[in-house]
Amino acid sequence: MTQRRKTSRKWWAMAPGMTAGLVDRFERGMKRGNTVNDLTSPDRKTYVVPASRYKVHCQLHPAWAKRMTKINRDNISRKERDCSDRRLRTQEYCLKGLHRMTGDNVMIVNAIGHRRCRTCHYAASAGHPMPPEKVEEIKAAVANGATFNQICNGVPAGGGEIDRSLVITTAPKLQRQRKLDPEFDAFLKKHFEANTFVGQLLRHNKEASEEMKTTLRLIGKIRHKVKASGADLPRLHEPKRSRSRKR
Repeated sequence: MTQRRKTSRKWWAMAPGMTAGLVDRFERGMKRGNTVNDLTSPDRKTYVVPASRYKVHCQLHPAWAKRMTKINRDNISRKERDCSDRRLRTQEYCLKGLHRMTGDNVMIVNAIGHRRCRTCHYAASAGHPMPPEKVEEIKAAVANGATFNQICNGVPAGGGEIDRSLVITTAPKLQRQRKLDPEFDAFLKKHFEANTFVGQLLRHNKEASEEMKTTLRLIGKIRHKVKASGADLPRLHEPKRSRSRKR
């Protein structure tokens, strides 16, 4: 009680607010990462002035008070981040304990430095595994000639205007399912290669009739099957011979 009275008498002869020296000490303490509570609590080593005197000084100097309030808010957020259980648990591994929180696998997601596991983030953005009916819908579309660009972005095989009704899924979800299901991945890899080749034929023959385009689709599929079997295919056109320079 006596110590408290001695401490309070220290400020009796001082004008309201804070002196220039106290303001300088207070600002240096804030820049070191302390909060207003750290600098106005008598039981802490960082104590500078009583809370009541700090409040009076803020009333006398609104611009200074506004600046200190912003720094105080940032310091509080930084302390909560550094001292949180979530922060401590993600120093070495992600929250699921599956991936190391080092190097490129660490994402900083906001201004105050929240850390996130990049691998888990990509997995979450892709969503859960596809339901069986969605997998079968994609297989049917691909077997019918759809390309990756068609089922994910709505671009018809062979080019043309984007048609959103052709979109079945998103690229991240499709790639995730391919990683989870090797059989599904092998199916897509086999058909995408053939469908891409057919799409190239159609793109180079945009002006052809529908009957001709049907024939081109058949030719493209047959040619791709023959090529996949390992047989030698004849050239569709003779390469241009380079002219030899006259000496």
